[in-house]
Parts: sequence; structure tokens; C-alpha cells
Amino acid sequence: MRSKITPDGRKTPGRKKSTFIEETRRRQIVGGAITTIASAGLAQASLARIADEVGISKSVISYHFDGRDELIEEIVTSLLAESNRFIRSRVERETGGPARLRAYIEASFAFMADHRENFVAMVDIWGSFGTVEAKRAFNATAYDPCRRHIEGILRRGQQDGDFRDFTPRTLASTVQGAIDGVMLQWVFDEAAVDLAGCAAELADMFDLATRASAPGEAR
Repeated sequence: MRSKITPDGRKTPGRKKSTFIEETRRRQIVGGAITTIASAGLAQASLARIADEVGISKSVISYHFDGRDELIEEIVTSLLAESNRFIRSRVERETGGPARLRAYIEASFAFMADHRENFVAMVDIWGSFGTVEAKRAFNATAYDPCRRHIEGILRRGQQDGDFRDFTPRTLASTVQGAIDGVMLQWVFDEAAVDLAGCAAELADMFDLATRASAPGEAR
């Protein structure tokens, strides 16, 4: 059994570290599983069907993953990690709270636009995967890193005098909720949602909602 990452970032004991070739094969399997889930839905994404998508035997998947549930967990982990790396790289280029918050929002939508298949699969997994406990763990894994990242941007902006007084944790949930609300609409009806336009509007809205008042300016 492979090591797993808990929601708080700890590793559980598991199989020895994979080689480069094994990691490459695992990524290939994850990519095939994402394509399968996005096109057919999680319920229809059997290991045999995923193996057909990748062009390998089912036994190869079984060698790399201890069953379908572990493969699904790896999909979630890899999708979130890829998205977080992209967003953080954009945020870290900026200076000042308002610019960082805008970069977070715009980068979130830019990543969506280039990875639609990922989000279609993620939404289906979100609604279909596992027990109530599994869903709670999934939500913690999906949301806590995002909230903490936004919360960090907001707290630093308040410390630097860029932002008004508010509860960073609450506003972080509001920002992420707005992003995800648009994402869900876009997954279900791509033609109805202008991602670039939504990114611009949300960035402007939260800039106005968070900015500190100038001296003598009434809010």
C-alpha cells in the first residue's frame, strides 16, 4: 500500500517511494481516469474502462493503485496540487494585498479555462464519491488549503494597511465560494458562462469590498 497524505499534510506509512518510471505511469493512469470520468461519469469509470482509455491492462492499474478508491483519491490530490501550484506561482509574482488577491482570483479562472476536463471530473467525484465521512475528508482536502491561502493574503494585506478590518477566515470562504459557484455553473453549462468576464467582475468586486478607506474617506 502506498503512502497517503492526510488533510493536515501528514504522510501515512505505505509502500516505498516510487521510481521515476512508476510515477510517470501513475500520472498516465490518473490522466486516463480523469478523461474517463469527465466523459462517462464516475459511476461508469471502472478500472477496466480506464485501462482501455490508457491503452494498458487492468492489472497494470492494480499494480500501481490499491483499488479504485485509492485511484480516485490520487486524482483529487493531483488535481488540487496542480491547481494550487499554478495559483501560487501567479500570486507570488505580485506585491501588495490587492494585487495578490486579484491574482488569486484571476489565476483560479485561468486554470479552469485551460483544464475544463479536470473540473468536470472533480465535480462528478465530489457528488458521487464515498461515505459521508469520505465527503467530509474530501471537502477538507479541497477547501482548507484554498481558504488558508486566501486567508494568508487577507491577513498580510490587513497588516500592511491595504485592507479594511474584517474577519479574514470568513471573507476567505466567501471569495472561494464565489469562485466555485461560477465554476459549477460553467461545468454544467459551458456556453452560458464567460469565465474571463466573471474573473474580472469578481476581482473588482472583492477589491472594492476589501480595500482600506483613504484618510477622510467614508465607507
